[in-house]
Amino acid sequence: MIKTISLGVMVLAVGCASEPAPVEAPIARIDLRAALGVPDAAPVGVAVAPDGTRFVLDEGAGLYRIDGDQLTSVVSMAQMPTPDQAMQLPITDIVALAPNLFAMTAIGDGFVLDTSAMTLTQKFCYLPGGDGGGAPLTITQRTDAVAYDAAADKLYAQPLTYDTAGALQYAQVARYDRRSGVDEEWHDAAIATAATGSVYMPGVGLVLGQGAQLSRFDLASNRSIPLDDLTRFGIRSIDGLAVDATTHTLMVVDNVTDAVFELDLDGVSL
Repeated sequence: MIKTISLGVMVLAVGCASEPAPVEAPIARIDLRAALGVPDAAPVGVAVAPDGTRFVLDEGAGLYRIDGDQLTSVVSMAQMPTPDQAMQLPITDIVALAPNLFAMTAIGDGFVLDTSAMTLTQKFCYLPGGDGGGAPLTITQRTDAVAYDAAADKLYAQPLTYDTAGALQYAQVARYDRRSGVDEEWHDAAIATAATGSVYMPGVGLVLGQGAQLSRFDLASNRSIPLDDLTRFGIRSIDGLAVDATTHTLMVVDNVTDAVFELDLDGVSL
């Protein structure tokens, strides 16, 4: 479902600079190229189960459990269960809902992966089935950021809508009931809001990652409020976020440096 919105314009100042050297060491950093034994990785999400088990999703390789600085395959992309409805790849993000249960996003739809039953079920949608009159779709929606509020049992996604030429039309934030998959709220976001990672944090709310910047999306005002810049840890691109409540740390996956970072939450401005 899409709501009609009025577009705002945001002007960003862009400068040229060499890659900054890390000035603050993370608690841990996992080199995904070395862990996967590949020259180039494609990480798109990181997840932490309620028991503290950590996972990373690679767009080409699949889902892996993180064991220290080692990765153990949970399900490869080649062995991913056949979805109950057609899935338009790529898979763009992941969040842990429970042990062995994950929400994953693809183009237009969100799916639930059960790695015990080995099932992949379409659960929520951020792309409508048409204009109501049978006309073909003239837009594409994609989200690279999905988050889960465990206390309220709600899912959040940050869909971006593109026209047939691939031009970005508008950005939104949507909330879904996790069990039914029904969309409950749609929020307009600034056109420049294109999060590539997100996490829901009790007491903070919905946190988005874009570039190396963390921001809080305020659902009451539909504004993104800057929180912290993670460049000082050597992070170039926040492509997945998760909180490990058992260690009070923030997990970040970076598709530019091909690394998973673990940060002390007390050292991050939220």
